Amino acid sequence: MTMSDQELTMIPLRGKSGKAFIGQYANGEKIFIKFNTTPILPALAKEQIAPQLLWVRRTGNGDTMSAQEWLNGRILAKEDMGSKQIIHILWRLHKSRPLVNQLLQLNYKIENPYDLLVDWERNAPRQIRENTYLQGIVKELKRSLPEFDSQAATIVHGDIKHSNWVITTSGMIYLVDWDSVRLTDRMYDVAFLLSHYIPQSRWEEWLQYYGYKQMDDIYEKIVWYGQFSYLAQILNCFDKRDMEHGNQEIYGSRQFSERVRKNTLWELANVRVLKII
Repeated sequence: MTMSDQELTMIPLRGKSGKAFIGQYANGEKIFIKFNTTPILPALAKEQIAPQLLWVRRTGNGDTMSAQEWLNGRILAKEDMGSKQIIHILWRLHKSRPLVNQLLQLNYKIENPYDLLVDWERNAPRQIRENTYLQGIVKELKRSLPEFDSQAATIVHGDIKHSNWVITTSGMIYLVDWDSVRLTDRMYDVAFLLSHYIPQSRWEEWLQYYGYKQMDDIYEKIVWYGQFSYLAQILNCFDKRDMEHGNQEIYGSRQFSERVRKNTLWELANVRVLKII
């Protein structure tokens, strides 16, 4: 089913909750259209983190329709997630104070680890909350809350799975789908990527390239935020009725727990923990 707005034809994209469309003009030119997305897209585009914003319109029912340039390329595969270009993008995002200030002006609240868990429990349906395994994870995360410095809070994307990254035919990588953006510890994004895509043997190399130096609590933070990233993805999949990927995330969470439990003593004794520059 397509919708037309004068010369613009809009074709819904699969898996985007009815909010994302391919827009095509009569001359064949394509654009990407998203409804009610974050108002910080212009700033993200200026930083070359997100695709260029072309225009914004207000619809008759009050929705905001944003148009971005259409990228000729492909979605990243899991195997692409070790790219150093991704590390550069995350570093620029997490270092941006103007983006933090813009979100604060939009009444975003800085969230500490306990806030993240409370928000997860508030939004999780009963079927998720009452899952015995997930209950155990939540209890353990509440018991082991990491330290949090609100003055060091950064903007995080909040959902940096591989399908939210696009590489163009010219080799440029962009981060898309900003519906989960929030203000919290940068480890929210960093641990997501490490826990889901980077072998533990390469964590130190990745963190050093990102800009970390020695620090006492980084490994514990990776474990905490990594496990929380699985909870967030499980809830995200459930909301989309994507049970297949939801079950994959539960399985991934179990594997992650087993890996870190098995390696905790060795890691604490041997790994050189790191600190952000």
